[in-house]
Amino acid sequence: MASHGKIVGRSEKRSVPRGLLLFCFALMGPAFAINSAFIALAVPAMAPYGVRGLVIAGLIGSVFGIFPALWLARRIHEGVRDS
Repeated sequence: MASHGKIVGRSEKRSVPRGLLLFCFALMGPAFAINSAFIALAVPAMAPYGVRGLVIAGLIGSVFGIFPALWLARRIHEGVRDS
C-alpha cells in the first residue's frame, strides 16, 4: 500500500555516518595491508622487489580494505541482526 508517495514496509535508506565508516576502515585497512604483505612474502616471484615490494603490496591491500569496511559499516548502521 502506498501512503503519501512512500511504500509502507520499506525503510528509508540513510547514509552511513562518516565516523562509523572511518572506524571500520581503521579496522579493515591495516588488516588487509598485513594480509597482503604476508601473501607477498609467500610468493617467490616477489623476492626481487624486496622491502619496496612489501610496502607496495601493503598499500594495495589497505586500499582493498575499503570494501569490507563499507560492508561492515552498513551492517552496523542497519543494526546487526541474525536473519
